[in-house]
Amino acid sequence: MENVLIFWRKGSVRSLTYQWGLVVAILLALFWVFDTASTNLDRLGIKTGFGFLDDESGFQISQTLIPYSAESTYIDALLVTFTNTLALSVISIFLATFLGFFIALSRLSGNLLLRKFGSFYVEMFRNIPLLLQLFFWYFAALKLLPAKRESINLFDVAFLNIEGFVVPSPMFESGANSFIWAIFISFTLAFGIWRWARNRQIETGEPFPSFFVGLGLVVFIPLIVAWIQGFPFTWEIPKFGRFNFEGGIALQPEFTAMLFGLTLYNAAFIGEIIRAGILSVHKGQNEAANSIGFTQMQIYSKVVVPQAMRLIIPPLTNQYLNLTKSTALAAAIGYPDFFWALSGAISSQTGQVLELQAITIFGYLGISLFIAAIMAFYNHATRIPER
Repeated sequence: MENVLIFWRKGSVRSLTYQWGLVVAILLALFWVFDTASTNLDRLGIKTGFGFLDDESGFQISQTLIPYSAESTYIDALLVTFTNTLALSVISIFLATFLGFFIALSRLSGNLLLRKFGSFYVEMFRNIPLLLQLFFWYFAALKLLPAKRESINLFDVAFLNIEGFVVPSPMFESGANSFIWAIFISFTLAFGIWRWARNRQIETGEPFPSFFVGLGLVVFIPLIVAWIQGFPFTWEIPKFGRFNFEGGIALQPEFTAMLFGLTLYNAAFIGEIIRAGILSVHKGQNEAANSIGFTQMQIYSKVVVPQAMRLIIPPLTNQYLNLTKSTALAAAIGYPDFFWALSGAISSQTGQVLELQAITIFGYLGISLFIAAIMAFYNHATRIPER
């Protein structure tokens, strides 16, 4: 008995016991919730399970990146709306990052006009609720655009009107797979050269023009493969027919409103994150680089930004996750995203609320974990090794 008491008094054993007890209690609580819900659903005569996903959906989706029709299944509808959410998130992240970087540099600029513009932008967009901004772009700004016949002509290749934004679409022919693989391989090689050059400079102090070498690989490898394959792709330019545009890709006004809203709103936060990271670098670093003849561009690209990235990436990751989860607001203006299909179109026809909620949760969780993993990998790749 005395040995048991001595064994129990060890902090690690007692701590592990409490932790495993908490895990068991949580599992039992989840089982009780699931059992209670199943019992109540059976009593109400509501079927459970995921078998309904193979049934015909019976509804159209206004914007799709993969083939879909009313005869497609519910699982096809989920894939379509999931790809819509992914496309909206990725494009918004890239645009918001570029715009946010410009806003950060504007606020740090010595030019009074740029500095005031950056401050006004941040205070304007981050203090207005995102949903209100989406309503403004969709119900006010985009509704003022002309009809299709009077579309705003952008160099005879793209057209903007009240029903959306019509842009050229790529047409891939035989041999296009080789071109796509060439793009992937060239980016992989460019990244590998950048890592090698960075580690080499840390160890030896000798610089290497990794940016220009990587840019050359990214440009010339796909270009050579495309030339060998006879340029297996063309661009289909949209043209207005009797009643509508023919060819190209029509971006719906709902997508355009979401893109504007997410980009402009999140760029204000991203700009402040980047500005704070840049200001965290001691001014002595800037002065030292200036004293050896670095230009302002070299000071930022070679000295300030690489050090600031260590503090920028963690909050930037959080902002990317917030942006991705904010795409669920698309249901408010009718854009067919992942949440729109699960919360309205499918649940109203099937009544499988619990199953759809589970799919929604794990769908957004998967996207968020994927983004977090990419940013964690980038954070690890750009960290300064300890000597």
